[in-house]
Amino acid sequence: MNDSQLLSELLGLPNVHVRSYQLKGSSSIELTIDSTAEAGVCPTCGQVSQLRHEQGERQAIRDLAMWSRQCVLKYAPYRFKCAGCQATFVERVVWRTAGVSYTVRYEQHVYERVRRESMAQVAQDEGLSEDRVQAIFLRWAKKRSKCGGIRS
Repeated sequence: MNDSQLLSELLGLPNVHVRSYQLKGSSSIELTIDSTAEAGVCPTCGQVSQLRHEQGERQAIRDLAMWSRQCVLKYAPYRFKCAGCQATFVERVVWRTAGVSYTVRYEQHVYERVRRESMAQVAQDEGLSEDRVQAIFLRWAKKRSKCGGIRS
């Protein structure tokens, strides 16, 4: 098993392959990842499309720490063209909320920490502003309340 295969397996995100990695000093790691999804679902008409239109610019997405290092994923989503309605759309992935620069599991991690610790402490430990920590917490609290209450 080569480094990319091993890192892809350890990362544990569906339909993702680690292309390369780079250590950034002693405190962070950057993983360049590619989607392995063969198709996307058109948000306009609901039809499955396999027509890749183009690949977007790489975006930095914060993930859970890896080996005590802050982990950033460099990800370029695919755009698909729908054969049915001719719309183009960006692929949606289950591990990230559209328009958010964190993985779902990282946001959940921050939310759970704030439930036990102060926002100031979480912000300091995670290298985030208190405003960002608060925004993550509020978004997840809202999600949880829509799902029938917050579980302990």
